[in-house]
Amino acid sequence: MVKISSFILFTATVAASWVSAAPVVAPTDNTTVAIPSPPANETIPVELIGSVEEDLLVTLNSKDPFSASITHRGKATWFTDSYGACNYKWNGYKEPIVALNSHQMGIQSWGNPVCNRRVRIVNADHPERSVVARVVDKCPGNLCAWGSLDLSPYAFKKLDHLAIGVLNITWNYV
Repeated sequence: MVKISSFILFTATVAASWVSAAPVVAPTDNTTVAIPSPPANETIPVELIGSVEEDLLVTLNSKDPFSASITHRGKATWFTDSYGACNYKWNGYKEPIVALNSHQMGIQSWGNPVCNRRVRIVNADHPERSVVARVVDKCPGNLCAWGSLDLSPYAFKKLDHLAIGVLNITWNYV
C-alpha cells in the first residue's frame, strides 16, 4: 500500500484541473493565490502526482513562468491540424509545432503570451532525442494533463515513431 500525503494529492488534483494557469505569476507580497476547487470526479494517475506537484510549486514560485530553468514533465501525443488557438496557420508535417495543455495555457487563446514561444522537448526514455517546437495551439479540454503536450507529426517523429503514440517527456521554454 502506498501512502500519499493529502497535501500532495490535493496539490496534484488542483494542478490537473487548473484551467487558467498561464501565465502563472507568483505574488511578490504576502497575498494569497486563489486556486479553484477541482471537480469531484477528476482523478490523476499516481505516477504523475510527484511531477505535477513539483511543476505547480516551481511555476508558482517563479517570477518568470516561461523560464528555461523550469523543467516540466508529462506525456506527448501527436495530432494533425493546420490552425489553432493562437490564430497561426502551420504545416505540422513540415515544421515542429506543439499544442500546450489547457491547464498551463489557460483560457485565453488569441494574444496569449504563450503563443509563438519555443519549447525544447526531450524523450524521457531516450534523452538523446529532442526537438525544439513552437507553441501554436491548445490541447482541447482535459485531453492533455498538466505538463503534457500534443505535437505535430514532424515534431513527434524527432522523438520517436508515430506508431508509438504516447511518449514520456520533459520540456522547458527556450
